[in-house]
Amino acid sequence: MGAMRSRLPLAEQRDEVECRRCGVVCQKVIHPQRCMEQGCPFLYAYEAFGHKYAGCLQGVFGVAIDVEHLTRARKRRNGFGAIRAVREPLPMCKTEIEATYTSRSDETGCVNPEFGELPVGEPTFRVFAQIKTS
Repeated sequence: MGAMRSRLPLAEQRDEVECRRCGVVCQKVIHPQRCMEQGCPFLYAYEAFGHKYAGCLQGVFGVAIDVEHLTRARKRRNGFGAIRAVREPLPMCKTEIEATYTSRSDETGCVNPEFGELPVGEPTFRVFAQIKTS
């Protein structure tokens, strides 16, 4: 059953960090400010060039952030803001779906609603029978 689960097309959609199936380009973004606030065990820091930088050990976001800028931005009303996820976010990550060209959407709505709606983990359905064709 585990091998079958990895071949399901919806599982592949859930693991995508960007969707370009229509003119509206959507991508998953992460909030590194939340990583600091919740004390994420995958957040690391290092010093270089007289500054302290933070990053994600799991590679959810692929940039190193100047901790001083992050700390100052946390005090502002809007906070630090979001950065693009380069890997499927972990369950504890605060993420959002950001749409770039919303004016390009049509009246039918999103052509790939599973991109943002499927939960992390197991699919929301269970295969209980298979039909064999000869």
